[in-house]
Amino acid sequence: MSDKLLQNLPRTVLAPMAGYTDHAFRHICRRYGVGLTVTEMISSKALVMGSELTHKMLHRADDDSPCFCQIFGHEPEVLAESVKFDDVSAYEGIDINMGCPVRKIVGNGDGSALLENPKLAAKCITATKLALKDKPLSVKFRLGVSDSSGAVDFVKMCLDAGADFITVHFRTRKQMYSGNADYTLLPEIASVGLPVFANGDVSTREQYENLLNMGAYGVAVGRGALGRPYIFAELDGRGYEIDLYETVKLHADMLSQLYSDRVVANELKKHVCCYLKGKRNAKATIVTVNSASSVKDILNEVAEFIKSNPQYEKVQK
Repeated sequence: MSDKLLQNLPRTVLAPMAGYTDHAFRHICRRYGVGLTVTEMISSKALVMGSELTHKMLHRADDDSPCFCQIFGHEPEVLAESVKFDDVSAYEGIDINMGCPVRKIVGNGDGSALLENPKLAAKCITATKLALKDKPLSVKFRLGVSDSSGAVDFVKMCLDAGADFITVHFRTRKQMYSGNADYTLLPEIASVGLPVFANGDVSTREQYENLLNMGAYGVAVGRGALGRPYIFAELDGRGYEIDLYETVKLHADMLSQLYSDRVVANELKKHVCCYLKGKRNAKATIVTVNSASSVKDILNEVAEFIKSNPQYEKVQK
């Protein structure tokens, strides 16, 4: 492992989530100590074809390091070509998505479709690694399509093909995001020899420590960070404070550097709903926020909610 990052890998990762892990949310998670961030899924084909919107998704904050760019695709030569663009090679590493269970992605032969074609998956990993040269390459995937019978062999393939580490979502494609993550195979997967980041249902420091004891190198937190970017401070056993309104406003301001007010408002709604989820008296505000047509209206709703419920203005520990 020649890359410095590989010699001192962080233990916590903000898992990539389409529509959520934009540059603004990654920056917010940085405030609470996440070790490594990953972009939203980026289409390798769209990059090669010169999609302006796709390249815009690669924008990052100055403090967002180390960060990996997650790409998806199933054509080895396209994947390899996509990582050579300046805005992609600016990232500290590349992650290949081989776990997305969404029908549209799978139907195109991408994401978790590669779980059914390990020979092609190996070619994708090797071609991308060769194009990256000394930069690290990770692979994110699920236990399998409908069961975990091929999971350990898939890990061995990743090792042989040139991956530097892996992130395993301990659910099958069939499960989508339902049920519970099953970590039964974690010790066997870890014994293959690749550093493993465990992903799925991680929400407490106790879970984090248990997974490390089972052989995980670290953990990747996805949905557990939505509305709770401070989870990374909790995992690290550190104190924290978050100001709800200021956090939402920061997110809006950062997105506004790139996108129109309408686009920012639609992106912001998802995050605000996550911040308000489960809070007393929040239902009416969530409904109003979802029907808002501007960033200003959303911020006003958040401010009014806090005014009526000051106990939620700040969360600290």
